[in-house]
Amino acid sequence: MSINRAVLALGAVAVVGVGTLGFAIPYAHSQGKPVPSIQVVSGSTWKQIAPAADSCYNGGKALTKAQQTACGAVITAQLTKGNIPTLNVSPNGTYAIDVGKDVKDKGWFARSTSIAPVSPTKKQYQGPLSVSALMVTDTTTGSTPTSAPVLVVEGDGTSTVYGEWLFQVAVKS
Repeated sequence: MSINRAVLALGAVAVVGVGTLGFAIPYAHSQGKPVPSIQVVSGSTWKQIAPAADSCYNGGKALTKAQQTACGAVITAQLTKGNIPTLNVSPNGTYAIDVGKDVKDKGWFARSTSIAPVSPTKKQYQGPLSVSALMVTDTTTGSTPTSAPVLVVEGDGTSTVYGEWLFQVAVKS
């Protein structure tokens, strides 16, 4: 009685597949819940933005006051050093913010130095948002900035914060 080689090969593939799956499931489980990111988009350009720092996300639980303070310090340092993920937008262009389901369910808002481009909402997607609204002319110098930071905060706009993501919108010709 001969065994078909194709049957043997298929059996070997099945054994390897079961072994791989047997290893992958416990490994994936040990990695914990993935950290949500937000996506920002302008035209055909998009960026995925991670929380501003480890202290800016607490596994879906509210940030403690100490975590909020640490997160604020990291954000201030990023703003000072200019080390911020940047979305390039054309002059007079628009951009949009897309958050994950976990963020949407708790509510979120966005703010910048000059305006709050997104009021507290439970929508997953907000856009188109005007880049010109972010680029407010300085009344003392008359200059208009070419970039502006935007902070996305997971929370309802009260003192409860679940996460913070920072990115910059920059006008590029």
